[in-house]
Amino acid sequence: MSEIAISLKNISKCYKRYAQPVDRLKEIFLPGDGYAQEFWALRDIDLEVAQGETLGLIGQNGSGKSTLLQIVAGTLATTTGEVWVNGRVSALLELGSGFNPEFTGRENIFFNGQILGLSREEIASKYDEITAFAEIGDFIEQPVKTYSSGMVVRLAFAVLANLEPSILIIDEALAVGDAKFQARCMKRIHQLRDQGVTILFVSHDSSSIKMLCERAVLMNQGKILETGNPKDVVNHYIALLGSDNSEFDLATRNKQPSHSTDNSTNYVDDSERLESYRHGNQMALLKDVRVLDSDNQDATKLQTGSNLQIVSSVEAKANLSDLVVGISIRNLMGLVIYGTNTFLVNSQSIKLDNNQQVTVTFQVPCCFNRGVYTLTVGVHSIEGTSYDWIDELVAFEVINGNSCEGVVDVQSSVNIQYPSYVAS
Repeated sequence: MSEIAISLKNISKCYKRYAQPVDRLKEIFLPGDGYAQEFWALRDIDLEVAQGETLGLIGQNGSGKSTLLQIVAGTLATTTGEVWVNGRVSALLELGSGFNPEFTGRENIFFNGQILGLSREEIASKYDEITAFAEIGDFIEQPVKTYSSGMVVRLAFAVLANLEPSILIIDEALAVGDAKFQARCMKRIHQLRDQGVTILFVSHDSSSIKMLCERAVLMNQGKILETGNPKDVVNHYIALLGSDNSEFDLATRNKQPSHSTDNSTNYVDDSERLESYRHGNQMALLKDVRVLDSDNQDATKLQTGSNLQIVSSVEAKANLSDLVVGISIRNLMGLVIYGTNTFLVNSQSIKLDNNQQVTVTFQVPCCFNRGVYTLTVGVHSIEGTSYDWIDELVAFEVINGNSCEGVVDVQSSVNIQYPSYVAS
């Protein structure tokens, strides 16, 4: 097992729920059934994480992600199963976990470091790096109970990320920090990943999962639904969110290739396409989706600075008064570069009778820099019920973006002025 950092075999966790406190005593002194209801937070989890791997966990609230991380971190015992962890674990599971609120920030740094197995000398050698990363100033000498939530998570992450963990576990806690701090945290996580640290990362930010993780796990109702490529797993997660069925089964989902059997639909050829997935209750259907240039010609290549049109034809399969059509353009890392929908633009929904069709055209300035991009198109209600949603349906390439770096060209202008010289 030298190459495995974490091994979980047949892990299950059961909690007992009592209707009233006295039932706990009855169960102890009067053994029998009927005193408690069993709630299984995890069921039969089998998972291995390789050393140096970055694994993303994604799923709806209550799916068991946090329970699983607590078991790996050793703060929660299993009901059944075997847990094997190889390496020093640093875990940021919840706001302020592991901190004594009566201790100062300085005292908590040394306290947490010693819990992780470091000597005071080792912690002292890292102290300046930790305080510089946390940026909480003189509050480092104040009790943690006087900190704001943002200050607590700053210090907690600074401690964990700078004490050389073998395994780093992060459970959505970074969402508390401001944008600048989150960016610094993500940079540090990338550095740790490049140094070979094993990382378990929980986030509802699908873009972070796609960009950071080598593999992702989708959890639902205490079970692992799927393990695999982050892009595919995130797409399935989006499908799960749009499903009315809480027992959504990925094996029987309506998976559609980009090349539709409907010849009227302008999907990209299988040889060019990225994998795409279709889901929704089919109360409305996407019949045709096309990416056109400014001359109304089908476009697979566009130039930076040109205009593109995204044309979608939608057919209602019921009388609908709340229909919304949306688009999302992503780069190949899964980062959403631009997204909008008809309700955001027009502040009103679309009304359609059964079997009536509508054509929606988005006029989008092509400000994207060089690269390949994918288009996701969705039809849903104002409340978010998915009627028809196809992920990464079309791929197109943007060329000739030579004037800048990054993913977008904001078309900056430059004004150069030379100082005027007065002859002596």
